[in-house]
Amino acid sequence: MLDFPDFEDSAARDKIAGLRRLMDRSLTNTTYMDGRRASQLLGVLLSSYRNAVAGGLHNDDESLSAAHTQGELFRLALAAAFDAICNAEYIHGRVVDSRWIYCYRDDSDPKVFYSFLKQCPRCCLDRGLESRLSGAQHKPTSHHIGEITTVTTALLLQFITAALDQPLDIATITKQSHDVDAIGFRKDLLVLFEMKSSPMVTFPLVADIRGPLLTENDEGVLEYAQHSLIDMTSADALVSMSIPHRGWEIPLGPRQGGAWPYPQLIDFFSTGGNFMRYLSAWIELYNAYKIPKVQRTGRDIALAYLVNGWGDEIDSNKTKPGLGRTDDIKKGTYQLLKFGAYYRDDASRLKVRSALVANLDPLFLRANYVDGLADVRWAPGSDFVHENGEYRIPEGLLRFLYDGIVTFNRPTLNDPIVASLFDLDAVNTALVAGQLDKFLDAWLNIGPDALF
Repeated sequence: MLDFPDFEDSAARDKIAGLRRLMDRSLTNTTYMDGRRASQLLGVLLSSYRNAVAGGLHNDDESLSAAHTQGELFRLALAAAFDAICNAEYIHGRVVDSRWIYCYRDDSDPKVFYSFLKQCPRCCLDRGLESRLSGAQHKPTSHHIGEITTVTTALLLQFITAALDQPLDIATITKQSHDVDAIGFRKDLLVLFEMKSSPMVTFPLVADIRGPLLTENDEGVLEYAQHSLIDMTSADALVSMSIPHRGWEIPLGPRQGGAWPYPQLIDFFSTGGNFMRYLSAWIELYNAYKIPKVQRTGRDIALAYLVNGWGDEIDSNKTKPGLGRTDDIKKGTYQLLKFGAYYRDDASRLKVRSALVANLDPLFLRANYVDGLADVRWAPGSDFVHENGEYRIPEGLLRFLYDGIVTFNRPTLNDPIVASLFDLDAVNTALVAGQLDKFLDAWLNIGPDALF
């Protein structure tokens, strides 16, 4: 574990001292999520990806092969792995036995679904908004979601920077009202992170039932009405994570034991090819969602119904993935400007940089909200010299508005130092070559007292 770098000669030393005091380096020992098992699962996912790509298994699937040809496969694998951890945590100790969706159709057996969206995950694929339901949505509290997404993102940053000759130590900031979400540091460098991650897909749960479910009312014993919200004892049922658009499921078994569903997911994704199967399904949804809503046609319209914040007229817009919310783009941009103004002192021995971090970039919003600002540079007025009617400044004093926008699918890396930290192509090469095996083994075999 690295010592915190010396910052005593920095004009921002009081601010930096606050970060050192509030930092939490034990990403695997967190309050609102099971960081230890999450890191184990993440190790399984990344190891499975490494083995599959090294063996050429990605060439057997059209979606995976296309992503590999376009140089996107590893980046999308990171984003899909982020969603997998969030999915695990959304149901880890948080599934309740109320408001399951009862769905029967003439062409299939009855099902009961536990949905994180406002629709039946089976019927929305061919019946659209007819499947919209009131009260069917299950979500963790905002506070818990923030903890889940921040720690998961920090774990992935830890993995990415482990490929460096001089890795960063990653820590979260424990005070949620603080203006810095997380930091990375080594002897000569401090990086401030503003995090805006949120999952693209929260797959529904589905439970096996034996025949129609019945209820009794004044008219007698009847089958529940289509899309009734019912109580279901999930501890006694065979529960699976449904991948509705592909028609298959990840078996999780009864909701029993304090570790559920981590052991079941670790077992599933440890089996050869299962992560790539999941990744292919995830990429199909990603390809549909990245199309602007008004331009989606055919199956892409239906696929987008399975994605958080897919864009219907009554959607709250608060569940859009990554940097998909304009409010997050605006706040994140201000935070980076603040980091540069209040934490950075270029005369100090300690270099301070910043990055806006998210699992996904704004996708179809990028052109109108990010691209025009991507290369903006700035400096405090005191750094300019007024001569002969002109303001002049040495190039080395100009700072980037965005030192970096670190997103898994499409990073924007302006500052050379930040660019050297988050070269995802180099990380992919190191991973497939086995150079990160020692790091992944530490995750796979993590003990209860291990700290990173």
